[in-house]
Amino acid sequence: MLVNSNNQLLVECMPMDIWQLKNGAKDFIDNNGLNPELSDNPEKAIISLQNDRGTSYKTYIQVQNELTAAYNELRNAAALSEFGAKYYDLPKSQQKTIRKKYPQKISEAEPKNVGSND
Repeated sequence: MLVNSNNQLLVECMPMDIWQLKNGAKDFIDNNGLNPELSDNPEKAIISLQNDRGTSYKTYIQVQNELTAAYNELRNAAALSEFGAKYYDLPKSQQKTIRKKYPQKISEAEPKNVGSND
């Protein structure tokens, strides 16, 4: 995923609105091998993010917030299903169990100037 200097989000080289990112990330993370273009399972899902040096801080934070919201929603659903309570209402040991199922793996590359030879 790339956020360019125009604050546009590109996922697999295709434009995506930031408001679509949370659901797109959830689909990717929780694919469980159904779509070969997406992750094999939540434990292996790694979201790769790169920003252009011209990306605004506001957009950067919006992207981070959407990705965090995706993980929070997946963890809440798993917690409700497995333990009958929301993730943040669980004891630490049960939260750890859910985090193992949905580890937040976001790989953030060094910002670059898109289109340059950096």
